[in-house]
Amino acid sequence: MALFDALISDIASRFGLGANAAPLVRAVLNLFVDQPHGLSGFIDKLKSAGLGSEVASWLGNGDAAALPTQLVERLGAPLLTGLASKLGLSSSVLAPALAYVVPKLIGLLTPGGVVPTTLPASVTSFLSAVPSAKEPPPHAGAVHEQKKSGNAWLWPALLAAGILALGAWLLNPGAPEQKVATSAPAPAVPAPTLPAQLSISNDKGVIRYSGAVHDEAARTSILDSLKATFGADKIVGDIKVDAKRDVASWLGNLRAALDHFKIPGLKASFSGTALRLGGLAENDLNQLIAYLKSLFGGSGWSYGVLGDRSADAAAVNAKVAAALSSLKPGFSANDLLTVLNLSVINFPTSGFELPASETALLQQAAALLKQLPAGSVVEIAGYTDNTGDSAANVTLSQNRADSIRKALVGAGVNGAALAAKGYGEANPVAGNDTEEGRASNRRIEYHLAK
Repeated sequence: MALFDALISDIASRFGLGANAAPLVRAVLNLFVDQPHGLSGFIDKLKSAGLGSEVASWLGNGDAAALPTQLVERLGAPLLTGLASKLGLSSSVLAPALAYVVPKLIGLLTPGGVVPTTLPASVTSFLSAVPSAKEPPPHAGAVHEQKKSGNAWLWPALLAAGILALGAWLLNPGAPEQKVATSAPAPAVPAPTLPAQLSISNDKGVIRYSGAVHDEAARTSILDSLKATFGADKIVGDIKVDAKRDVASWLGNLRAALDHFKIPGLKASFSGTALRLGGLAENDLNQLIAYLKSLFGGSGWSYGVLGDRSADAAAVNAKVAAALSSLKPGFSANDLLTVLNLSVINFPTSGFELPASETALLQQAAALLKQLPAGSVVEIAGYTDNTGDSAANVTLSQNRADSIRKALVGAGVNGAALAAKGYGEANPVAGNDTEEGRASNRRIEYHLAK
């Protein structure tokens, strides 16, 4: 259908969906149709769920900003894995694709910002249309057998059911996660504890990059975007795959952002939902930040200038404090440590004195650490970048970890429940060839040791 052709083509290339793009759009549209009062009822429930300002920005806007991918990620591994398997995709690709499609479909269906009481006949026709030769299900052999038995629509129906589960969660975010019946238990998936990161610098046309993401699919998507934008011969760096990393919420719009990163001297850093820029004149930076806000959205995101590490830390830690306050009674150690690992401690250069600005956050963390089950032991791990002597870096990282432990013990945590370990420049989470990469490597991590 012409109304959705551009979107289908966009997500087919942007997320590597290929022929699965149209079935995904059809499944999301079915979510709208199946709600009481149709699209209007779905939008009303989104507003009731606290997304009123976001929805207002979507109406009539076919280029609406994507939802935070975390909303989709919180569906849980079993459901996303089930959806992904139907499409032959990884969950890390499917989640941002869903977050990208929902706002844009609402924008396309509300021309002039008016929510229709009924969807146009052309839309319902699109929903009921038989897939064309350009729109095969992902596993051709399996589809051939389904056609023989009259079940060719089984896999789209299963996909639609999964999207409906997304709607049920999104509209009832406080409800317990529904169990998904499977023939075998889903494999355990490590819970992400660190933000996905990407640092980019434009050195006279040569793009130097580093970062760490959740899985190989995300890494490949980033590399493909860099090559397509700048050319394979103009990019230098590496992206690490680390299962501890959260899904990159910026991945879906990265290609569009890179088109504006062709300015020599530009530096950019993506870390979770924090975007920082540097290397340009103030007016140019402000214009680019304004564009990025329109691209990624404002709710839940922070934007700023590289180099102001204290301001960055304050903004990040304010969100961490809010997240700690929102932990519900009975939270797990993983719930707590996932939030703590988002915090930033800015120690002085070559020093380990704890900044006074972080005292309140650590006191808040201590109150929650004391609620962990008896016998729990949390390791405070200190890391540095690769600047200077390796042995001295181990000592420095140990001293910094000890400073955190001392502050937490001083706030009432049993010393036996805390261990401090300095790892120096080991296990970098970003490349040490840029300042932003080195800043990311200078960090404190929290792990459940026992």
